[in-house]
Amino acid sequence: MPEPLEMKSKFYEWTNEVFSKSPFDLKINNLMSLIAALMIGNDGAVSYFYFSAKKAGATEAELAAATDIAIATTGLNLYTLIPKE
Repeated sequence: MPEPLEMKSKFYEWTNEVFSKSPFDLKINNLMSLIAALMIGNDGAVSYFYFSAKKAGATEAELAAATDIAIATTGLNLYTLIPKE
């Protein structure tokens, strides 16, 4: 039986194809993905991208900053961005 982390990695392996075409390095790609996963509340993706970002060299400060960005942007939507007249 495969290990849980191995199964999770297989589920998210498509991201490697997406990231291979990105202008950003792997650490930044994983941090941006972590922000997106936090914003939508996908626990599996949060765990995967958190550990992938750490593996790619993200510091604790960078991981905390990504979390802060996700928290700050969670309440935003297009209506909050439209200028008020």
